[in-house]
Amino acid sequence: MHVLRPCAVAVSAAFGLAASLISPSVTAQSPQGGPPSFVTFPRLQLDQPENNRGHLVWTGDGFAPAPFVQAVAPGQPAPLAPRAASGAGGTFSTNVSNAADSYQGETGAASNGTTIVGGSNSIFPGACGSNPCYVRAYTSSDGATWASSTISGTWHNTTFGITFDPSVDVDSAGNYYYAFGGAPLSGNYPNSVAVAKAGPSGTGWGTPVAVTFNPNKFFDDKYYIGIDRSGGAFNNRVYVTWDRNTSTNQILYVAFSSDGGASFSAPVKVDDGTSKRERVIGAYPAVDQRNGTVYIAWHNYAKDIIFVDKSATGGASWGRDVAAATTHTAFGVDIGCVGGRQQSPAHHLKVGSDGTLHLVYADQIAGKGFDILYKRSSDGGVTWSAPVTLNDDVGGAHQFHPTLNVQPGVGGDVVSVSFYDRRDDPGNCLTHVYATKSVDGGLSWSANAQLTAVASNFDGNPNGPGDYSSSAAFASQAWPFHSQHPAGQDYEVYTFPF
Repeated sequence: MHVLRPCAVAVSAAFGLAASLISPSVTAQSPQGGPPSFVTFPRLQLDQPENNRGHLVWTGDGFAPAPFVQAVAPGQPAPLAPRAASGAGGTFSTNVSNAADSYQGETGAASNGTTIVGGSNSIFPGACGSNPCYVRAYTSSDGATWASSTISGTWHNTTFGITFDPSVDVDSAGNYYYAFGGAPLSGNYPNSVAVAKAGPSGTGWGTPVAVTFNPNKFFDDKYYIGIDRSGGAFNNRVYVTWDRNTSTNQILYVAFSSDGGASFSAPVKVDDGTSKRERVIGAYPAVDQRNGTVYIAWHNYAKDIIFVDKSATGGASWGRDVAAATTHTAFGVDIGCVGGRQQSPAHHLKVGSDGTLHLVYADQIAGKGFDILYKRSSDGGVTWSAPVTLNDDVGGAHQFHPTLNVQPGVGGDVVSVSFYDRRDDPGNCLTHVYATKSVDGGLSWSANAQLTAVASNFDGNPNGPGDYSSSAAFASQAWPFHSQHPAGQDYEVYTFPF
């Protein structure tokens, strides 16, 4: 059985949180009506005492090992080859953020084929009053030169102190949509989920439009966006998903826009949970661009299951939650060297050109640490394949924060996955980015390739690398966006095309 134990969490005075230990008597609820202590703010300056407890995490007592399927198989694609070093930040990559003294992390990414846009948090520790701690967009038409834009922190007649948790997608006309959240620097309400829009150039972002606006202590967290480009009945419908934290509960919601992001529907509940103490987070949408069916994947960390549900009605109604994968992380695990930021599955879901569902996630494997696992479904999420381990190292090094990209190929969809990897450090701390690729729709995988020449140590900020990273297809390559922190440098966003 799993055992719930208290855990110490390091937090930064720069964000106004006092470091504290969780008392064994503290539960994961917030009786005062504020958000539960497990809410994964980007370390905001929160003054409610219930937010100073850190996280309760499941420990490994009695963990049942997950099925282990090594990725190496006869006839697999050729190994990926690292490119020559670019000299930018000492890596095989491009520094797209270049924001001195700012923490850049938790990335979104999308491309319309002509341009590519990445997004990230941009937080100036201890200096948000004199610098805009607002999410940023990074735009390029060639992958070599990048323009940076700050998305406005003012909407719904409110100027927020900090914005965070970005995700990006495009409509059928190539317009970009950028979803994110906002909150004050002191306190956690009013808080809001918003969407900003830009044309196909990926620049000139408009005033954000509120998807939700909460003048109370309820907190909406982890915002992801997906857009229908199928040409069907719900073409260009914009879906935004999140989890809402009440005093004791979490509920998954989706809202949608049918007018280009000018307005959004009332929230629609997605998960089947009916108790007052549900534990769900990370509602990740993916649209089948053949017919407009929209899927959402999320993590129920009380049950240690990644669930998937779908809607054929444009998000107005949802079916039965289907267990797609079993996990062994609960809310998260402190794997060390990430500033105390606990790591979760950080799952991603994509729908291939043939309707195959592709799911990638990190999980704690007995005797091996965190690994990157992949599953697929060819029947609309009803059944799922056995998990395949994508990292091909041996030993107990941690791999985490996978990204996922799927694009049509010659012999099947090309499925690309990148991830943080510590295999090169005997101390299991310094982190590189590795990648693997399948050219047959996820049936076989290439040997892993290292994409960075200089390792990162993520212990320099209480956010560590954040909770997730993202990837997009551009110029026939996958372009994942990861936060990096080489020695002597700031936390910056790099892209690693492969």
